[in-house]
Amino acid sequence: MKRDWLLRRVSQITTTVLVAVVLLACATVVNAAEEKQDDRWRFMIAPYLWLPTISGTTRLNLPSGGGLVDYHVGPGDYLDNLRFTGMLDMQMQKGRWSIQADVIYLNFEDNDRTAHFQGVLPGSPGFAAGVDTKFQAWFFQVVGGYTVFRNECLNFDLLAGLRYAGIDAKADLTIVGPLPGLEGVRDLSRTEYFVDPIVGFKGKFELGKKWFVPYYFDIGGFSVDSDLTLQAYAAIGYRFCDWFSMELGYRYLYYDFGDSKDMNIYGTMLGFRFTF
Repeated sequence: MKRDWLLRRVSQITTTVLVAVVLLACATVVNAAEEKQDDRWRFMIAPYLWLPTISGTTRLNLPSGGGLVDYHVGPGDYLDNLRFTGMLDMQMQKGRWSIQADVIYLNFEDNDRTAHFQGVLPGSPGFAAGVDTKFQAWFFQVVGGYTVFRNECLNFDLLAGLRYAGIDAKADLTIVGPLPGLEGVRDLSRTEYFVDPIVGFKGKFELGKKWFVPYYFDIGGFSVDSDLTLQAYAAIGYRFCDWFSMELGYRYLYYDFGDSKDMNIYGTMLGFRFTF
């Protein structure tokens, strides 16, 4: 019950964060002198490593009648089963305008799991199943940005764009049940795609010549495809030279797909930024 209450409060919490940051940025603008915009083209490419915890609720048609299934896996659970992953952030900017694209691909496979399910009828014996699982996911987003304010200490950009999520999950159950009719192999597959509008902001606080604090926030969905999606990121960065820096931060991505299905992806992220 507590978890459901927190999920219902997500939109209110994120709205509060959005208003607070906008007010903070506006207050800073009033008390700071804006620097002249650089009209040269600038490009940034940033491969990064993100091994998050993935949790949520999904709906499966199980032999026992189906229903909602909770899941929770962390880096320690799936690292041995990771087949391939690729993560890349790219940006180009000219003057106040920018375009940013971010892509994540995950591919997991686990052939050594056992699942236990309740019986078909209340009080009846349950059954066990060997589970071979495959999970592939694409997350891609592109946003356009406009720099509201920038000086030597900070910048603040407003964003609008789209986020795509493509999820392909497959589970082969080899069932050993109390009734002969339950035994056999069941193929549970699910493929879903979501394209959602998003709005948000991003920026960076400069802590001297070398250290800086980047931040990012967006919210979207609005029942266009998913009911709600939001993302937040904050980090501490170190600039080794004009063209290379590193960031260590924390990233959170949330989806409410509707029909009591949701997904949380969160964890530490390490990024490498090349600017030219």
